[in-house]
Amino acid sequence: MGFVKNSEFYFSDGSLAIRISGTVFKVHSTILARHSDVFKDMAEIPQPDQCETVDGVPVVDLQDDVKEFEETLHAIYDPLHFDSLNGKSKLNDILTFVSGPLRITTKYAMPKLRAKYISLLEAKFPSTLDGCLSLLKSQFQYDSADIVRLITLASPSHANVPSVLPWAYYLCTHMSVDDVIKNDILTWEGKALVLAGKEKLWKALRNHSHKMLFLFTPAPTCTSNCASKITQQQTIGYQYTNGVTYSTSGPGCKFTMTLDEAEELRRVPHPLEEYDSERWKQSGVCARCFAYLGQTHREGRMKVWKELPTYFGLESWESIQRVQSA
Repeated sequence: MGFVKNSEFYFSDGSLAIRISGTVFKVHSTILARHSDVFKDMAEIPQPDQCETVDGVPVVDLQDDVKEFEETLHAIYDPLHFDSLNGKSKLNDILTFVSGPLRITTKYAMPKLRAKYISLLEAKFPSTLDGCLSLLKSQFQYDSADIVRLITLASPSHANVPSVLPWAYYLCTHMSVDDVIKNDILTWEGKALVLAGKEKLWKALRNHSHKMLFLFTPAPTCTSNCASKITQQQTIGYQYTNGVTYSTSGPGCKFTMTLDEAEELRRVPHPLEEYDSERWKQSGVCARCFAYLGQTHREGRMKVWKELPTYFGLESWESIQRVQSA
């Protein structure tokens, strides 16, 4: 049977021929076995006397994509392979770099290489609160097409990387409802998770991370009657990074918002966004209330992060890590 030798991975001293769609890679069985449990088990199986050979070595047929397998071999043989990416790489480039090899390393049980590729994704789709806060400070810009592409790649039917899904779904909630429904890549199940998650994030923002925007609660140790001070302030504006302004106004009125302002928050809920604490200094609250508001906000964000996977029908962070590393 005729075949085409792969131009980069056809070594004269190779001990195993891997044939994919008519293309043959002649590689080293021992090297593959060091990275892959599947190839390790394959190498330990005695070869029959009449097995098919190519250039004197046994041949194994695989049902994979030639380019994806070749990219995985680059990661195995080239120690500088991952240096082609850096912190300034575009998400589209990262996904292109990762997608094929992540499927191969998952299928053939290559845990160390798989973890390396996952780490590239988690740099942009964090699995820890610290990673999330660092990413928010960097103001990294996402494209909705890349986010949806990531969700497909990380799904159980593909590479099964659940650790990146909570943040990916979180970002999708910032898409309009019409854009979510019309998206031709997201499954209907995915669309339902995003739309339901949008409502859950709105509730989390109101009840946990940013509840001070809806009702000012003074510190238990406040001795300055800050609640009274706040209700008698003139209008105070609070500008957020998404361009929405929240305000209080008039005597007898606590930190309330107009329906339009609240609706904007509901449309694009962002409970993990950091509230600008400097704004509180303009309100004239005492030092104790100032500290209490900051503490309440931090604790609220921590609670939101802890619960984040469950907002999108996923298991807890702990369960996700167990499944992913299994």
